[in-house]
Order: sequence, then C-alpha cells, then structure tokens
Amino acid sequence: MTNGSNLGAGNALAGGVIAAALLEALFDKGIINLAEARDVLDRAMKSLAPVMQTTDGWQAAQVIGGLQRGKFSARG
Repeated sequence: MTNGSNLGAGNALAGGVIAAALLEALFDKGIINLAEARDVLDRAMKSLAPVMQTTDGWQAAQVIGGLQRGKFSARG
C-alpha cells in the first residue's frame, strides 16, 4: 500500500506521461503543427510560475524544457 505522498507523486507522473504521449501523438499524426505543440508547452511552463521556486516545480520545468529543446525544438 502506498502512502498519500507516493500516490500523489504517482498520479502526477502518470498525468505528465499521458499528456506528453498525447502531445507527441497529435503532432506525429499532423493534427497539430510544431508551433501549436510549442504553444502547449509554453502554456504549461507559464502555469508552473507560481511553484517554480520549489523542487517539484523546478523538476517539472526541466521536463517541459527537455521537450521544448528536443522533439519540439523551434529548429524542428
């Protein structure tokens, strides 16, 4: 049995992985273009602003930044 903290972290991780997979699938199928995918990531990053100074917020920003620099790089 997991405690509440582990369950919360697991839920957050699962949600993030699902969202990233969905973004990639939409992009790969041509449903959204690069600019639209980057807009989604930019919005997600801006949503982190209130918690950016926390460890969790900083780590989340690193994941989003990795997507922005990787598959969804402005250079394509």
